[in-house]
Amino acid sequence: MSLNNVDLPQILVVDDDSYNRRLFIQILKLKAFHVEEAESGEKALEKISETQYDVIVTDLQMYQVSGLDVLEAAKKADKYVQVIILTGYGSISTAVQAMQEGAYDYLTKPFNNETFLVRIEKALEQRRMEMLVEHQKREIEEFHTMIEKDLNLAKRVQNSLVPIEFENDNISFGVEYLPMIGIGGDFADVYDDNNGHFYMTIIDVTGHGIAAALLVNRVCSEINKLVREGLDPKELLHQLNAFFFDSFSQTGLFLTIQSIKVDYQNKKLYHAGSAHPSALLFHVGEKAVIKLSSQNPIIGFSDVEDNIFEQDVFEYSSGDRIALYTDGIIETENEFQEQFGLDALLKTFQDYKDQPVDKAAESIVKDVREYSHGDLRDDILIMIAQFS
Repeated sequence: MSLNNVDLPQILVVDDDSYNRRLFIQILKLKAFHVEEAESGEKALEKISETQYDVIVTDLQMYQVSGLDVLEAAKKADKYVQVIILTGYGSISTAVQAMQEGAYDYLTKPFNNETFLVRIEKALEQRRMEMLVEHQKREIEEFHTMIEKDLNLAKRVQNSLVPIEFENDNISFGVEYLPMIGIGGDFADVYDDNNGHFYMTIIDVTGHGIAAALLVNRVCSEINKLVREGLDPKELLHQLNAFFFDSFSQTGLFLTIQSIKVDYQNKKLYHAGSAHPSALLFHVGEKAVIKLSSQNPIIGFSDVEDNIFEQDVFEYSSGDRIALYTDGIIETENEFQEQFGLDALLKTFQDYKDQPVDKAAESIVKDVREYSHGDLRDDILIMIAQFS
């Protein structure tokens, strides 16, 4: 992934403690990494301006130029660089702030060698995935310009694919859908198997109009089948990708997806996403929102093996909420061509946390629509679930 002459992954270690630097470098050289060091934040800024790194490991507390300064400079130089913050126990809150500002992860000292190397490997994989998704999106946009058609389809059929609000003893669910031209490429499915599991799926097909709408209809039936087989999200994504690639690889259309499986009994969420905007998990007790980022390639672009697809597991508590949405929300632009953005969505998600989920979804879409000051440029779909 590096643009340097050296083919090995490029790693920069930043710490004003020489003993720590030597220790980290010794650990990293157990693997096939090219490692450089900076004895201060100032020196790190110089190196970042001259060299493109895959991963930067930086101490948080340093004289004059801190780890947060290094993080900011690194992200400005290369948005794909993965920064791992090293911190003491007393600075964990600042490390969390660093993650909110773009750090990949943080480690609290002391830590063992294996944990350190695992974080490095995962950071390298995250960088590779982000660059791959970006590359695929550029190629998809080229396809998109060739195949988009401005045709119409019955709005009633399209709306029938979007689930309605409901509530049971374990969960309450609300949804709001606003297609750009009455039809579109957004689709959602929810399903309670009455055996302790609840499934949420949201999909966005590239493009608008008749092509995307017809494809959504076909994908709808496939998703219904796969979900009702009780598959874990990563297996659902694998099988959906195989189906989509076999059936539609020549159309130039692709889809992004977030898939959630809720285990009521153990209060766990199983999550897998493919190139789709992050789901948002609101922990009511901690008053914090966790972003559930996509881990997998876009659906339908290539025929990949099942071991490529990954999923994560999260715990939840009564009162927690989760929101899934399509990119039409965060990419809505105002009259100055400024996007609504993820930060605004996070704020509105928090603002309406005390409203019933159906009203919260309606309020969020209302805010987005008011922000646009005109016609929508993409379909808008959001669904919110609250756990009992």
